[in-house]
Amino acid sequence: MGLCLVLVACQSSLDSAYQDYLQRIARIFELETSKAADISPLSYPRSREWVEANEVAKERKTLGLLAFLSLDDCELRYVIARRNSALGKVASPSQRLHYQLDFLHHAPACIATLSAQGQIQTAAALSAVMDEKKQHLAWFIWQGSLGEKEFRQFWQAGNRDDNYPANTGAALITALEQLNAWTSQWLSGDYASDIGAYEMSLSVIRAGDGGALYRALSMQQSYLNQANTMLDNEISVQQRVCPRGQLSAQAEILQNVVSKFWIQGLQRQSAAFSRRYFALMPALHALEQQLAEGEPRAYLDWRQQRDAQFEQFLAAPKAHSLRINTLYQRCDLSVGT
Repeated sequence: MGLCLVLVACQSSLDSAYQDYLQRIARIFELETSKAADISPLSYPRSREWVEANEVAKERKTLGLLAFLSLDDCELRYVIARRNSALGKVASPSQRLHYQLDFLHHAPACIATLSAQGQIQTAAALSAVMDEKKQHLAWFIWQGSLGEKEFRQFWQAGNRDDNYPANTGAALITALEQLNAWTSQWLSGDYASDIGAYEMSLSVIRAGDGGALYRALSMQQSYLNQANTMLDNEISVQQRVCPRGQLSAQAEILQNVVSKFWIQGLQRQSAAFSRRYFALMPALHALEQQLAEGEPRAYLDWRQQRDAQFEQFLAAPKAHSLRINTLYQRCDLSVGT
C-alpha cells in the first residue's frame, strides 16, 4: 500500500487525466492499453561541443597581442587587466562576454589617444584587434547567452506537471525579450552593458519552463497516439460502435467520453499548452536568429531537431480530433468535434 501511495504521489495530474481518457476509450473497444513510454528530456549537447578551436585560438591571440601594448593613458588597460586577472581567467562565458563588450566600448577612445600621442603602430594594432572582435561578436554573445548553463537548465524537465502551464508567468518572456534587446543593441554597435541586470535575466531563464513544456507536449502526443490506434481499428469500431450500420450502446458512451473528457477537458488543456508555446518560443527563436552567425554546428543541428519535434507535438491534438471526426462520419454519429 505504501508503494502504491508513493507511485500515485509521483504521478502528475496530467498523466492521470490522459490515462483515464485512454482507459475509457479502451473499455469501449475492449482493447488493452500499453504502458506509456518514458518521456526523455531533450538531449542537450555537451558544453565542449560548443567550443570551436579556431575561435578560442583567435581570442588567445588577441590577449597575447594586447599584453605588450602601451595603454597607460587608456581606460582599456583596466579592462585588459581584469580579463588577465586570476578571476578573469576562470570567468563564466557571460562574464567573458561583458569583457568583450567593455573592450569594444573603450577601444575607440584608446585608439584616438594613442594616435594623438604618435603611437601609430600601436593604434593600428589595437584597431585590428577591435575589428576582429566585432567580426566575432555574435559568437561571443552566443557563448554568453544560449551557450551558458542557464539555458541548459532551462531545457531540463522540471517538476511542473501539476497545474502547468497555469503556474507560469510573464517574467520568463520579459527576460528573453530583454536578451533580444541587448543583443540587437550590441550587434548594432552600442556596447554599453549592465552585467548585474544581464545575470539577473539569465537567472530567470534558468528557472524557466522550456523542459516542462517539451515534456508536457511529448507526453500528450504519446497518449493521443495510443488513442488514435484504437480509433483507427476498423474491426473494433464496427463491432463495438456501429455493428451492421446500427449504433450500439457503446456509441453513446463514446460520445459522452469524447465530449466530457476530450472536448471539455483535455482539449482545453492542450490549448493552454499551445498558448504557452506561442508565448514562449517566438522570443527564443528571435534570439537564436540574431545569433545564428555565431552558433556552433552542434547547436544548429539540435535546435532544428527540437523545432521539428515541437511541430509534431503541436499537431497531435488536431490529428486526434480528425480521427474522432472520421469515426463519427463512418458510424453516422450526430455530434462531431
